[in-house]
Amino acid sequence: MQPIGTTLKQIRQAKGFTQKDVYGDIISRSFAIRLESGQHDLTAGKLFLILDRLGVSANEFRFIQNDYQATASELARSQIMLAYDQQNFPRISHLATRYAHSDNPAERQMAVLANVLIMAFDRREMVATPAMAQLWQQLTLTKTWTLQEIDFGPIILVLTVQKKQPLAATIRKYHLACERYVSAEADPFHVMDARAAFDLVALQLLLNHQQYATAQQFKSQLLAGETAHFTSDGNLDQQLSLWIWEGYFGDPTVAANRAEALRQIPSTRFKLGIDTLLSTWNKRAAAYHQRQK
Repeated sequence: MQPIGTTLKQIRQAKGFTQKDVYGDIISRSFAIRLESGQHDLTAGKLFLILDRLGVSANEFRFIQNDYQATASELARSQIMLAYDQQNFPRISHLATRYAHSDNPAERQMAVLANVLIMAFDRREMVATPAMAQLWQQLTLTKTWTLQEIDFGPIILVLTVQKKQPLAATIRKYHLACERYVSAEADPFHVMDARAAFDLVALQLLLNHQQYATAQQFKSQLLAGETAHFTSDGNLDQQLSLWIWEGYFGDPTVAANRAEALRQIPSTRFKLGIDTLLSTWNKRAAAYHQRQK
């Protein structure tokens, strides 16, 4: 990873800015020269001011500084979640085994995520591991969740079930965390998409564990928040959640129309996952209605 000043110079020159454009009234010209030559470092406050002038976020800066490479944990999470979107569980299992033996603790944490996702989808009885217990303790002790915990939404839900803690309390805590990062004007970290993915898993878990009263009241949460900030991913997850909800508690005609609309989505990396969900939850909803008779 190259020095901060070297990366700043690289970005500044790529964008065609002068040193005065970027550093003026933040640091002196002589300091800027030494900074870009690797002889000085900056305080965080000044670095953020400079990044704002360059139009680069802190995360993007780190990515560029790392020679345009994602960190190990970012790469692992991206691979696992892509496989989960595709419902490619052999791939997830392979990644779980691979990262479980990593020397990097962040990658080992991703292995926990992979294993939890597999067990949650298969509705298996979860066997707690020391890594899962450690992660749960960390989540419990963190009073206010930040973006890291928001990104870990599905694993938080499944660990909540494994620890026999109330799902409703975890859902509330997660939603409150999301609200801190979103306003009517902006959703800079795509938190609403993360919330939609979280809610899709939350609804499935409520139904899997026969918490039907809570699941029936969950529709208002599916429609809550600044949903105007959804990207196509967030909108898709919301539509899947609403389809599952209608299949259990709503109008069968509405559920059928939603299912048909979902089937018409052009082939994407999500297509296999959509087909699997439609097939799985059609059967479970039918079984639920049969039991109600």
